[in-house]
Amino acid sequence: AAVCASPAVVFAHHGLLETSATCYPAPKFKELVGSGWKDAKAVVDGNVITSQGPGTSLQFALKIVEELYGEAKAQELAEQMVTNRA
Repeated sequence: AAVCASPAVVFAHHGLLETSATCYPAPKFKELVGSGWKDAKAVVDGNVITSQGPGTSLQFALKIVEELYGEAKAQELAEQMVTNRA
């Protein structure tokens, strides 16, 4: 899992991104991610979860909960925190 520039700077550099990911939406980082870049708050691709930045940290955390415990648990937590899921 990675947030902000790290999906581009670390994951892409080491070939860890398969087909899709997101990162901080600056052109230089989007270019590193390549054609698989998605304009989404959180993206799951295989075993990799990526997110755009500090402002998307709640959605990123809820995406991790969804992957580990299921959609119902992620929705329950989102409602309790009065936020939306990615």
